[in-house]
Amino acid sequence: MRLQFLPIVSLLFLAALTGPFSNAVADDVPDKVTYSRDVAPILFENCAACHRPGEIAPMSLHTYDEVRPWAKSIREKVVKREMPPWFADPAHGVFQNDASLSEKEIAIIAKWVDQGAKRGDVKDMPPFPEFTDGWQMGDPDFIIELPEVTVPATGPDYFPDLSFTANVPEDEWVNAVQIRPSNREVAHHVVIFMAGGMGGGGGMGGNFGVLGVWAVGSSPNVYPEGMGRRIKPGQRFMTNMHYHPNGTEATDRTRIGLYFGEGEMQNEIEATLAGSFTFSIPPGVANHSEVSSWYVENDIKIVSLFPHMHLRGKDMAFTAVYPDGRRETLLSVPNYDFDWQLYYYPEEPISLPAGSKIELAAHYDNSAGNPNNPDPTATVGFGTSTTDEMMFGLFEYYYDEGVKPKELTDAERMAQIASRLPEGEAYAVDFKFGSMAVPSVLHLPREGDGEWLVSFGGQQLAIPVRNVVWVGDHFEFMLTLRFGNIGGDFSVAGSVNDEGAIAGKLSSEDDSMMLMTDFEGTLAGS
Repeated sequence: MRLQFLPIVSLLFLAALTGPFSNAVADDVPDKVTYSRDVAPILFENCAACHRPGEIAPMSLHTYDEVRPWAKSIREKVVKREMPPWFADPAHGVFQNDASLSEKEIAIIAKWVDQGAKRGDVKDMPPFPEFTDGWQMGDPDFIIELPEVTVPATGPDYFPDLSFTANVPEDEWVNAVQIRPSNREVAHHVVIFMAGGMGGGGGMGGNFGVLGVWAVGSSPNVYPEGMGRRIKPGQRFMTNMHYHPNGTEATDRTRIGLYFGEGEMQNEIEATLAGSFTFSIPPGVANHSEVSSWYVENDIKIVSLFPHMHLRGKDMAFTAVYPDGRRETLLSVPNYDFDWQLYYYPEEPISLPAGSKIELAAHYDNSAGNPNNPDPTATVGFGTSTTDEMMFGLFEYYYDEGVKPKELTDAERMAQIASRLPEGEAYAVDFKFGSMAVPSVLHLPREGDGEWLVSFGGQQLAIPVRNVVWVGDHFEFMLTLRFGNIGGDFSVAGSVNDEGAIAGKLSSEDDSMMLMTDFEGTLAGS
């Protein structure tokens, strides 16, 4: 096909690959680009940590002879900004671990390939960076070795329980953690929880004791200077470990490296989740939307953000809604990639005053047009298998005054949240799971969407309330409550009287959730 017959969109795409750089950037690139002088420093600084023997990348980029066969592929990946992996929208936030290349660095690599990918003078070669084999931050202060896991050749995803005790010799505080599975061909992720802080619920809030996370593409968990997590002799840990059978029986032995801080810890780090367990993604839908909220109880400063979905995940954004109504996007990942599980560390801690909330918004592609979709005909809910879905935005923070405040009871947490919602729109209702009743707040505005907020075991469950129809003092809406293959859509109908008392009923064809059918409550604060 001749060039003049290419569609205009193809011409624009071709232009993007061949000339995406401003005149100012082009003028700053040497006339003749060589590997030794110009390209090797970029690869060593940004790529060598993974692209070296024994690490996660499929090929080493240590020497010119190793790099040269991949030159055109490297050019394509960096020009498209697919490598190094970094997915944050630069319009929202500045992050200290930003792995993306500058326009100048991309222009240098592109020009080098266009000029024939020449070696240049070997005297210009910089020394290859020194790496401690296996441990990216050098030898840990304390290493925990978990028992060996045998992953079956076939069958469903494998989730061994390897809970353990860390026998550190004395009280310490941890400033960094690296988790190292030995067999990355079958290991999908490892999450280490400090026992007593794992929490429960759906859209989650409160303390969530995550000590460290490993997943494909993730880096060691490193806290800001002077900050970390306390650990004592005999500290009990729980694990969430996920393996993929790949056709051959395999073994893995995971090691956890702890790096202790020096001197007194200035601020203790907490971890929590915004998100939901209760969503339902219909089959065939290409842009399904889910939202959830996490309400800020005390002044905090956020030090990391970590989005997590599975194969249908398209995008995710964390947005702060301040007490005065101002909105600020803290992180936007417009092209989520399940193969790369990344932490995003703000350049400066993000201050959120009490009374703020974090809105988590995500979109999913459950259509046949998604090449990663395992089954576009399935209705998909929360589940631990890769073929299920998740909607979590994990973030770490410390308290603004440096001192952890008193933990609220579930009832106190709900009362505080209700007091910060618009007057006349929040109702205190006991939410019932079978015979168990837990405090909740039904945010039911006369216009727009609301939430049903439940506090359970110190956690916040935020269930979206959408498409509310009011006729006088009577209301109707749909509520989705789905845990994996259990649950579904519930119709909710009720009324509010002149004194602010609310009463209603949940109805569903599926009674497997053991939810309350009738409910009643009062206007919060009355």
